[in-house]
Amino acid sequence: MSKVELIELNNDLLEGIGSYCLRSKKKSSGYLNKNEWLNNRFEEGLKYVQVIDNKKQVGFIEYTEAENSSRVVHAD
Repeated sequence: MSKVELIELNNDLLEGIGSYCLRSKKKSSGYLNKNEWLNNRFEEGLKYVQVIDNKKQVGFIEYTEAENSSRVVHAD
């Protein structure tokens, strides 16, 4: 049976665990830029949740307040 965990990252956990990006190597400029961007957005209230299935990163959920978002979803 699969064990799914949701881990909300903050500045400290981001340093240890890292962001979820399958296409980037941890030393690449894109990966480093993403982590810097995440750290700056945490101060604005960004939530970044990693999805772990059987101890393997399988995805993430990223959300923030509408006024800080570049991709706002409007719903009725």
